[in-house]
Amino acid sequence: MTKMKYLILLFPFFILTGCTSYTELNELGIVNLLGIDYQNEEYHLYMNIVEGNQEDGILEKEEFFYEAKAKDLQQAFQKLYLKSNKKIYLSHMDSLLLTENAINFRLKDILIYLLNQRDTRNNFQLVQIQSDIKNVFQKKMESKDLIDLIKTNEQYMGTTKSITFEEFLEEILIDQNTFLPLVSYKKEFEIEGMTLIKNFKVLDYVSPNDTILINLLKNQIHQTIYQDIMIYKNQTNLTYKKDQVTFHIQMEVNNYNQELKNELEKRLKKIILQYQEKEYDLLKLSYRMKQNHLFSFQNHSTLSKDIQLKFEIQMKTVDNYLERKLPI
Repeated sequence: MTKMKYLILLFPFFILTGCTSYTELNELGIVNLLGIDYQNEEYHLYMNIVEGNQEDGILEKEEFFYEAKAKDLQQAFQKLYLKSNKKIYLSHMDSLLLTENAINFRLKDILIYLLNQRDTRNNFQLVQIQSDIKNVFQKKMESKDLIDLIKTNEQYMGTTKSITFEEFLEEILIDQNTFLPLVSYKKEFEIEGMTLIKNFKVLDYVSPNDTILINLLKNQIHQTIYQDIMIYKNQTNLTYKKDQVTFHIQMEVNNYNQELKNELEKRLKKIILQYQEKEYDLLKLSYRMKQNHLFSFQNHSTLSKDIQLKFEIQMKTVDNYLERKLPI
C-alpha cells in the first residue's frame, strides 16, 4: 500500500516538471543551492540565489543568500520567496542539502512537497551535510563546487556515491532503504563517506574506506586506493542460484598477494552481513533475487538474512599502468 501511494505521487511529478512560462532574465532568481534543516519543530530553509539584472544590453549576475523558518514547509518557502523581489525559479536547482534532523524528522514530508512542485526537476543532487548548514550558505558556496567534489571522489576514489532526487525515490520505493553522499564543511567541502537511510531515517554513517567496499560490491568503482593497493580497474558481476549469490570480482592492481585477497573477501562479506543484521539490504539482494524469479523464501523482509554469499576474486598485477599506451 505504501509503495502504491508513492507511485501515485510520482506520476504527476514526471509529467508536470519543466519550465512553466517564459520570464525575463532580470525578473528571475535562479536557485543555485537549497538547504533544509529542522530545529525546535520548525523548518529552517536556506537558499543561494543568482539574480540577473540587465541594463543597456549588459547582463550582470549577483549571488544572494536568503533564509526563512516556519512550522509548515510551504509557509517556510513562501517566506523565503518574499525575501527577494525576483521570481524564485527552482527548475535550475543543482543540489539540495539536508541535515540529519531534516532527514530523521521530516524526510517524507520534504519528498512529498518537492514531488508536488511544478517548477522543480527530478535530476538535482541530494546530499547530507554534517556541519553547520547556515555557515555553508553564508559563505555563498556554489552548488557546482559541491557536485564536482562528489563526482570526482566518486569516479577516482570511490569514497562516496552521488544520487539524484529521482534515483533516491526509485531506491526508497523498493524497500524504503537508500543512501546519501555525506559531506562536511569547514573552509571548504570535504567528503565524509555515505549515509544509509532506512525507513526515512538515518540508519548509519559509512566511512570513506567502507564506502569503497560498498562501491566495489555494486560494481561502481572506476579506480581507487584501498589498503595501499592501487586498483586501476574493477568489474563485479553477480550470479544467483536458489539461496546463493556469487560475487565475481576481477581487478587490475599494482601489487597483491593471497593474504590481501583473503582479507578483502573477509571485509566484503562482513560489511554485507553487518547491515543484514540491521535489516538493511545493502545491495538489494532480496529485490534482485525476486527479479530473477528465485522464490525459495516466503517472507521478502527476511529474505536477505538467508542468502548465502560466495566470492570469486581475481587480481591481475599491472606494471607501469600509467605508461601503458592509451587507445586513440
